[in-house]
Amino acid sequence: MLAKNKSGWILLEHLDIKEEEIGNYENVTGAFAIVTVDGQYLIGYNKWRQQWEFCGGGIEQGETAREAALRELFEETHQRAAELTFKGISRMQRPSGELCYQAVFTGAVEGLEPFIATEEDEMSNIMLWDLKQDIGYVDECDLKIVEMVCKGGK
Repeated sequence: MLAKNKSGWILLEHLDIKEEEIGNYENVTGAFAIVTVDGQYLIGYNKWRQQWEFCGGGIEQGETAREAALRELFEETHQRAAELTFKGISRMQRPSGELCYQAVFTGAVEGLEPFIATEEDEMSNIMLWDLKQDIGYVDECDLKIVEMVCKGGK
């Protein structure tokens, strides 16, 4: 076990595979988009889980992991990245005990677009974070993934 968050998700391992190998793994259910602006990490405050977390979510029917990462980035933070780099998959255990994989992508944008949260938004706020400043609870699994895949992570 590499990390466990307060919701009961467990990060078991991170596999450095090529993007075209995703299909070799069963139950790739989600995708993360770890995005930086001038060396700081884009993070959002999830109003339902009451925690800071990096962008990510489920892969929808007919969608690739890359498409899901880009969609989640926009849905959660109202930001768009022109390009994302695939960084492998993380094997996770859900609170139910079911095993799944999350595709991990990184990218950079030049600046933030305005973020005006709506009632439907999962995130109530976004910010750029240096991984050091105390901002309150940050999902431990997300932090460990950032540490493993990003140069300069904690």
